[in-house]
Amino acid sequence: MEAGNKRGVDGSPKWSGYPARLLIGVLAALAILSERADAQFLSRDHPVSANEIKLGMSVAQTGRAGAIGMEIQQGCEACIAKVNREGGIAGRRLVLVDYDDHYEPVETVSNVERLIDHDKVFALLDFYGTPTCRAILPMINDANIVMVGPISGSNSLRQPMQRLIFNTRATYAEEAELLVEHIGADLGCKTVALFRQDDSDGDAARGAVIEALRRHGSSLVGESVYVRNSVKAPDALFLVTKIKPDAVIMSGSYKPCADFIRSAKELGLKNTVFCTVSTVGTEPLIKYLGKDSDGIVISQVMPSPNDDSLPFVRDYQADMRAIGSTDFTYMGLEAYMNCDALASGLRAVGADLTEDSLVRALEHLTLDFKAFSIRFSQDSRQGNKKVFLTQVDLGHAVSVAKLDLPRSGK
Repeated sequence: MEAGNKRGVDGSPKWSGYPARLLIGVLAALAILSERADAQFLSRDHPVSANEIKLGMSVAQTGRAGAIGMEIQQGCEACIAKVNREGGIAGRRLVLVDYDDHYEPVETVSNVERLIDHDKVFALLDFYGTPTCRAILPMINDANIVMVGPISGSNSLRQPMQRLIFNTRATYAEEAELLVEHIGADLGCKTVALFRQDDSDGDAARGAVIEALRRHGSSLVGESVYVRNSVKAPDALFLVTKIKPDAVIMSGSYKPCADFIRSAKELGLKNTVFCTVSTVGTEPLIKYLGKDSDGIVISQVMPSPNDDSLPFVRDYQADMRAIGSTDFTYMGLEAYMNCDALASGLRAVGADLTEDSLVRALEHLTLDFKAFSIRFSQDSRQGNKKVFLTQVDLGHAVSVAKLDLPRSGK
């Protein structure tokens, strides 16, 4: 491909039902040890040649979150191919070096070490997930390398402000606020439970949902968790179905969320409203669930990737077709936008490219995409706060101003 791709590797009650917790704890400890060790020896030399600029990415390309990672990779490749067709950046081609981390922080740490020390990438972009991004924070700072567009709404990547990390998406707090407001005002939901991933990503979403509910005079009636990269959570499912909440807000990837929804409906939650934040992977969730996806509410940080009334989306679709794909997805569009933002920063610098010159260029970057805009400054690395509301109808995530009851509840 044109992209030069390379492969490799609340308080409310809380319930959990998951195996191998000890093993997960050991792996988490190893991740912390790994990130600390790696952060001490990383190169601060990020060269560019006369002919190319290498960009690094680590996402899940296989495993339970693999479909999400492949959407991200494809959107990024489409943008890079466009930039290269147009002559590159000051005559230099963009080259994407990407590795598979299976959505595991330990592997992300290893991949970033390789990207920085072996592949000599100039900048990082489009990393997916809070646990993976948090694991490499010390590495980013130690190596003095820029990261654009981490696909996470966690405040851990924003507070305190990280000089080298440029966030292009809204936070989980902003997504949770939109969901809580609309399920209450539009659907009359009074009892809300939470189903989330048991890690830093789930913790971030949990705090956001609890705070949003508090602002609306409510609180969680229950909470259940599952282990990242697992699917089955029988205890969590049993306890949520016993409560019979009006709504369940979910934070996790598409497979565990889909299995939870399907099983909950089989156990009697026919009228419960299921909601999720954008990182779920909209299209894989709908595909995996089939007709059981109708009525699901999803907050989005991008406009519809099928809305060709927006010039930005038309460009994305055209550039996707140019690499031989018509799989237009929310994650793909976000990755494409992140790459476009990074390319714009590189272009603003020109030929004399350094890490500091890229930071200064990004601090002055403003991009108007009509439906939303990206704008950074010396004092802010939060470029965008826009959140869109969608509801699944007949197999499609439809942009809505007001929610309707799921078809099974009519």
